[in-house]
Amino acid sequence: MSKAELKPQAKDLYVVHQLSLSEIGRRLNISTRTLQTWKAEDHWELERAKISGSQDKFHAEIFELGEVLARQIKQDLQNGVAVDNARFISLQRIIDTAETSRKYEEKAPKKKNDERTPEERQKAALKKLQEVLGI
Repeated sequence: MSKAELKPQAKDLYVVHQLSLSEIGRRLNISTRTLQTWKAEDHWELERAKISGSQDKFHAEIFELGEVLARQIKQDLQNGVAVDNARFISLQRIIDTAETSRKYEEKAPKKKNDERTPEERQKAALKKLQEVLGI
């Protein structure tokens, strides 16, 4: 396989899987110097930071979900629509989950070298959210 064909794979290992350049070099048999050049040229660090930052802010995503539900409930109440008690309970669970997640993110050690793809991490997070919310 040529270097040009390995470049997207190297980028994925760096950006998504958070591997070091030396580890990527060993796995793909590419010099660290070549990887450093690719990293600088294509701004891999910025893309990596975007992904890393989003993983650390799960509580914010949950809180936004709670805000949407709260707005819907408020709108229904203002329009005279009866609001099912289950929606209030769901909102409370979302708020509790967001707070628990925020506290965990503050204390938890930062994970490195997560081998899962972003899609796999998203599915796992959704499954955990469904377990916590009881849905």
